[in-house]
Amino acid sequence: MKRYKQQIQLPEIGEEGQQKISQASVLVVGAGGLGTVVATYLAAMGIGKIGIVDFDIIEESNLHRQFLYSSNDLGKSKALVLTSKLKNQNEHLTICAFDEELTNNNFHEIIKNYSIVCDCTDNLNSRLIIDKNCSAYEIPLVHGAVSDWQGYITLLHYKNKFQYQDLFDIKTLLQADSCESKGISSPVCGMIGSLISNEVVKITLGIESNLDGGLLYLNGLTNNFKFYKLKRL
Repeated sequence: MKRYKQQIQLPEIGEEGQQKISQASVLVVGAGGLGTVVATYLAAMGIGKIGIVDFDIIEESNLHRQFLYSSNDLGKSKALVLTSKLKNQNEHLTICAFDEELTNNNFHEIIKNYSIVCDCTDNLNSRLIIDKNCSAYEIPLVHGAVSDWQGYITLLHYKNKFQYQDLFDIKTLLQADSCESKGISSPVCGMIGSLISNEVVKITLGIESNLDGGLLYLNGLTNNFKFYKLKRL
């Protein structure tokens, strides 16, 4: 427990809470700008079992925000490299790599050993697949997204049973620009990723969250943070 001494001192965690954290199982979908942050914090805090899903390879343009990767990793699998590096950081955890695309066909086989999902993807199709299946299997989903200087985070399929399609008009999203066309701020990825990992720990500990039925938006350029109470469309 010495590794986790500082967080155990938090009254909301303590030794009992740290035991819950060590027994938790979390699937991180996406090993990019958000996923690297989320998985790193979860491993550092001692989440006992972490799964990392990503079928992409590391490119030079990733390095400015996906900070665990280096030039020596170019062309390699993100899921495999991230898993290897996190195992070196905390050898006491079970960390599994899924070097494949998450689909409706393989979701059940991948998710069956995990109790919380983090959506760290950057494309609408993946988000809809994750949302649909987390709803079907009643799995809490911590969802975050980043574009240019902006980002947001919310909690879906938890006690209030909000879904992704309750928040956004899908036809509008299909016409939206991707982060590749708008650019992306590395520190904003870090902030949203940190918030995602924080929500995972709160779910694990049974701490209530205003993001279950709420959405937190931030703008790193103007330093504006806004909280929205959600209503179903």
